[in-house]
Parts: sequence; C-alpha cells; structure tokens
Amino acid sequence: MAKLYFPGSEESQKASRRVISGELHRIRPGIYITTHDPEEITRALNNEWMDVASYLFPEPVAVARTAVELKPAEGRLYFVSSQLKQVRTVKVGHLKFDIAPGNTTSGVEQFSLNMKRSNPARYCLENLVFSRGPAGSKKTLGKVWVESELIRIIRRGGEQGINALRDEARSIAGPLGLVEEFSKLDALISALLKTGPAKGVLQTSPGFAEAKGEPFDPVRLQRFQELTDYLKALDLQVNAYKYNRAGWRNLTFFESYFSNYIEGTEFSLEEAEEIAFEKKEIYARHQDSHDILAHIEISEDMSEMNRVPSDAVELIDILQFRHGILLAERADKRPGMFKQKPNKAGGTDFVLPELLEGTLVQGFAVYQSLPAGMIRAIFMHFLISECHPFDDGNGRLARIMMNAELVSQDQYKVIIPIVHRESYLNGLRSATRQGRFRVMVKVLHQMQCYTASLDWNEYAEVKATLQKDAADKEPDEGITIFNKVIAKLGGQYPAG
Repeated sequence: MAKLYFPGSEESQKASRRVISGELHRIRPGIYITTHDPEEITRALNNEWMDVASYLFPEPVAVARTAVELKPAEGRLYFVSSQLKQVRTVKVGHLKFDIAPGNTTSGVEQFSLNMKRSNPARYCLENLVFSRGPAGSKKTLGKVWVESELIRIIRRGGEQGINALRDEARSIAGPLGLVEEFSKLDALISALLKTGPAKGVLQTSPGFAEAKGEPFDPVRLQRFQELTDYLKALDLQVNAYKYNRAGWRNLTFFESYFSNYIEGTEFSLEEAEEIAFEKKEIYARHQDSHDILAHIEISEDMSEMNRVPSDAVELIDILQFRHGILLAERADKRPGMFKQKPNKAGGTDFVLPELLEGTLVQGFAVYQSLPAGMIRAIFMHFLISECHPFDDGNGRLARIMMNAELVSQDQYKVIIPIVHRESYLNGLRSATRQGRFRVMVKVLHQMQCYTASLDWNEYAEVKATLQKDAADKEPDEGITIFNKVIAKLGGQYPAG
C-alpha cells in the first residue's frame, strides 16, 4: 500500500535523490509518496488527509462539514488555525485544503493523535452558516442536515442531552461569531422539544413527527419506500381462494404448525395434531402447546382474518388484539403490549421503542398506496417484521397480518413450510440489510402458489402430499426435493 512521506529539511536531499531514482513521487514540495500510480495517490491522499493538513498548517482544526464527515467533500477539506492571518487554499494532488484564521479553543475536541475538530455543539452552529455552491461541495451541510442531527442527538441522549448541547452552543456562539446561527439552532431545538413553534422552523418529516410526539425511523421508512417501488413494478399471479370448511380447517392447521416451528416451537407433526385436534397438552409444554392453539384461534376465525386496517389507529388496535391472543399464556412476554426495550435478531436491530408507533403510522401511509392483495400482503409482512413491535411473537404475527390481507381479497394464504425456512429468513435478511427484495418476494409469492396448488379438502391426502414434497423436513434434509416441486410453479421475479 502506498504511503505518504514528509521528509524534514535534513532528509530533503535524500528524498530528491529517491525521486530521481524513481523510488518516490513528489506530489508537492515537502510531500512525497511511494508510488507513481494516480489511483493509488488519490487513495492515499483521501486516507491520510489529516497528516497532510498537519504538515501544511500550524495546529489546524477541522470545521464545518469536514468535522462531521471526516473525509473530503468533492475534493475539499475545511480548517481553521489561530496562527494564520488570512484565508488560504492549498492544492495537493486532487485535494484542496481550505483554511481560515479562527478560534481553535472554543468547542473543539481531539479526534486523532494529531488533529482536532469542532465538537457537536460547534459543528451544529457552523453548518448553519449560509454557504454558496453546489450541495456536494458546499462548506456547510445546511439547516436540513442540522435538524436531522439534532433529532439523532435527542434520540440518543434525550432532552437532557440536547439541552446540554444547546447550553454549550450558547456559551461558544459569541467567541465564534455565530450568534445569529445560535438563534436558528435554539429555535430548531425548541421546536423539536415542543417548547417552541414548528411551523416555519422545521423542514423535515422526521422533524415534524418529533415535534408532534410521533417520531419515526427514517431509515426504515426509506426501506419501505424502496420495497414499494419494487412491488409496484411486479405483475404477480393471483391465486384465488374459494372457502370450504374442511379445507379451511386443514390449511389453518398447517399454517399454525409451520409458523410456530419457524420460531422454535418445535413439535412432531403427530404431536401438533394431538394439540390441535384433541386439545391435548404435550408433556409439560403448556405454553408451547398453547402457542399452536392460539395461532389457530386467530387464523381459523374467518371474520377475524377478513379484518384489515382502514387507518393507522386500527392497525395498532389489530396488532395489539391479535398479539394478546397469540401470547396469552406467556405473561412474561407482555401480551398485547408494545415493547419497552430495543430488540434484535442476529445482526439486525429493529425499530426502537420510542420510534415504533410513529414508524407504524408512517408505514401505514405507504401501505395505503399499494393495491390490495398479494402486493399489500407482502408489504404488511415486511412492515411488521421490520418494526418488531412486541417482545416476542413478531414473526408469527407478521405472517398472520399478511394472510389477513390475502383472505380479505379471497386469495390463498401463504404457508412457509419447515423445509423453506432458511430461504424465507434469508430473503428477509437481504431485504432488511441490503434493500434487496427479490428473494423475499419470490419466496412469499411462490409459497402462496404452492399453497394454492394443493387440495386441502382431505386432511390425509394433503398431509401425504406435504410429506412427499419434504415440506415437513428440515432444510438440509429436504430442500432439494422441495425445490424441484416449486420450480414447476413458474413466476418472474426481477432483480431489485
């Protein structure tokens, strides 16, 4: 890897000889690098800009957007130094280092061995300064960015944290010559804390939501919109369902059995039959047995499964009602009550408790923009899965909510057989972490198509078919067999 080299006066002649011999390349007087490759020079300067700034200027402090981003913005970096008397711009390779005389003691913090930067109170003030030029290369990030940063600080440190920042900003605004910017910052904080007007002050949707007491997760909302864009481009096969009492009962049983198995409530098929059809508790597994029965209680109720939300308030009511039934025998999981602590699965952190209701409200508005049926059902599943509203039972609830969307439109439910569990979970992870939706959508729609391909009217026959297809096997045992079955179902699922 190429490295920058800053020889002192005693080594300058030696460096010059190394340039002549081809060992070094001189970027500018006093700055050398161990390569002639332009791409490597660019990469080294981008990585080692702090060393360059410290070589060029006396005790520089990174300010404005550089203090925040800690990297070049369109090839520019911004600093102040108390030891300079005039503004300077120094070009080194592709980078321009802009430095001005300025205060280097008020509101600064050490962030590397040889570099200081503006701290949050100071960089919020600095980034409210008006700056000309294209957005990507402006010296300051602007009011919208500061508003978003203040929301982040509130969510991390609460009212106490943001008030501490405001107090520090007030104390340093005078010495920095940023009194006017402090007035703007003070108004923003007051609006976000609901102690001052929001109209004419706030500019972002998260800001207004915070001011109304409905803060939401903007990253998740962006992901919801990305999924919506993907779904609107699809033309999915419709799998119409005609109600039959016996078929409905059989389908509901396997829906409950498989859904619970995915979440770790594992019974043999024969044990699950005893629970569902004989109301028999298996050994000492009272809560696990009830999980099967509770799921059936919800998903077998045709009127309940035809109920879909007409507004965000009803969405919240339905979620809490169904969760209350689903986890009724698990008091420690607070059935029907939204989570109070953050939850995660694997490497995925879900929506924070304080952002939950606002995210559901905002997500519901996106849901309403989609056509009823499979498209809405997939979105509803992802909305609940991403929010993870409760301490436990979120996966089962997401699938129930999805299936209610389908039942309300006289379409087949989606069942996720045990054998397809890993494909299903991989699809969710890909959607959550990379914003790639193809696998998730393909799995859910193919599983609806598979469900629709079976004759559910005779229990013994559908059971035999599921077992022949290896649907009840673990993925490593039966996925090859099952994939051959679903490969015949067709379907086009574009990348995205």
